[in-house]
This record gives sequence, C-alpha cells and structure tokens, in this order.
Amino acid sequence: RVCKTSEVPIYRVSQALRYWEMLGYKFDGLYMDTSLSCMNPRYGEILITLPEAGFSSKHMASTRTYTDTKTGNIVKAKIHVLPKYARKSRVIEHEIGHALGWKHYPQKFHIMHPEWQLGGLDSRGLRK
Repeated sequence: RVCKTSEVPIYRVSQALRYWEMLGYKFDGLYMDTSLSCMNPRYGEILITLPEAGFSSKHMASTRTYTDTKTGNIVKAKIHVLPKYARKSRVIEHEIGHALGWKHYPQKFHIMHPEWQLGGLDSRGLRK
C-alpha cells in the first residue's frame, strides 16, 4: 500500500515489485491509499509513507519491520521515503529488500549495498 502523501508513484513501486518477483517473491497487490489515516501497516502488508519525526536527513529512505514475537517472522513493514528520492533508481527496490528481511550487503553493485552510489541491480543470494 502506498500513501499518496509519500509522492511515490505507483509505477515505481510496480517496477520494484517486478524486480523481486523475478527473484521468486510474490505480492498480493498494490494500491494508492488516499486516506488521511495512511500511517500504520496492516498485518501482511508493506506500507510506503513519508518519514516520521527524527528521520535522519542523511538517508534517502528507511524501513522498519515488525516481527511475530513467537516465530520471529516479519509480519509487516513500513518504508519511509523522502519525496525527492521516490523516483530515484533502486531506492524502492532496496527498501522492499529490507521489508522482506534482507540486511545490507557491502558488495559493489549489489541491490542491498548500504550506499546508494555504490549499489546496483546485482541480486546474488537474494533468490527465494
């Protein structure tokens, strides 16, 4: 679910989901939420929204995952992205990777590289 206020275009999220679908991941749907209460992810959902207070301006985006206390499995995630980076290549793909449970991987050109300028579309080790 994408909060309209995030200014993240649906086509960018759709492209990012296709990247992960090519690696074997499945998603139930994608839609733009125009409500004013678009703040908290629902169970089983990845929510894309604006950053909250205290967000570091040195980041383009960040992801918070919520886990089941018994199993440790991720049950929902919230991606915070600054509007000026919403259309930037690989930002949404990288954050969805975090929402799926992937950590940073400092291999040059890898999608999960912690520094955007050193990252790329390499997906080695991410196939489901």
